Amino acid sequence: MTRAKAKTVRETRVAYRARPVRPRARRAARPRAARQIAQPVISVSARQAATWQQSLRWQGWLNEHAREFEEKNPGQYLAIWDEQIIATGNTWGEAYKAATATRPDVIPLVTYIPRAEDVPFLLTPFPVEWVK
Repeated sequence: MTRAKAKTVRETRVAYRARPVRPRARRAARPRAARQIAQPVISVSARQAATWQQSLRWQGWLNEHAREFEEKNPGQYLAIWDEQIIATGNTWGEAYKAATATRPDVIPLVTYIPRAEDVPFLLTPFPVEWVK
């Protein structure tokens, strides 16, 4: 290394060391996440699933109360266990997650309640009088 180059390197190092140290701005304290109460984790195989007889009974219950659900929960998913609504949600996942938070020991029946604009119209060649 030549003398001229070594001198500039030395001067640069000295100049760098001589710079005043600016204090760093303190970061705003981030709020700590609230500690969640640990829910018991139940494996899927240990959870209680509905039998096909229960599913048929619950489907009949849904059909009986269809008008009521269409008025109260149009366009929502309902999570059902033992002929009771245990959770609702705008998506299947939301309803299922809310249901497992409410009842972690069961696998609920999740169904969609259609809105009026979701139901397609069927065109038939029959006159309206015949349909009644």
